[in-house]
Amino acid sequence: MQRKQVKTNSLPLKKINGDKAEQLAKQYLEKEGLIFIERNFLCRSGEIDLIFTDSKSIIFIEVRFRFSSERGSAAESITKSKQNKISKSALYWLKDKKLELSPIRFDAILFDGEICKHNLNWIKAIF
Repeated sequence: MQRKQVKTNSLPLKKINGDKAEQLAKQYLEKEGLIFIERNFLCRSGEIDLIFTDSKSIIFIEVRFRFSSERGSAAESITKSKQNKISKSALYWLKDKKLELSPIRFDAILFDGEICKHNLNWIKAIF
C-alpha cells in the first residue's frame, strides 16, 4: 500500500520529518560534545546529512527515520548502496577540504517511530 504524501506549508511531509530529525540529531550530538562542521553536503555521489568532529576524527552522520517498521527499521534502510553513496560523498568532501589523511568514522542517528530524543539511537562506526 502506498502512502499519500501530505504537504504542510508547501513542503512534503518526508522533507519536514527529515529536517526535524536532522535538527534533533544535530542538537543531540552537540550536547554530547561533538563539534558541528556542516549539514546537508551535496555532491554528484550523494548527500551527507551531518558532518562533525570529535577532535580525533571527522564523523560523517547519516540520519534515518522510519515511522513504522513496515519497510524495515531505520538501521535496515542504510543499505550497501546507501553506504557506497555516503562513502563516495565523504571522500569527495575530504578531498575538497584537503583533509584526505584525516581519520574518519561513519555514524548513524536513527529514529524508529516518533522523532523525539527518547527514540534517538546513535550508532557509532555503523559501517
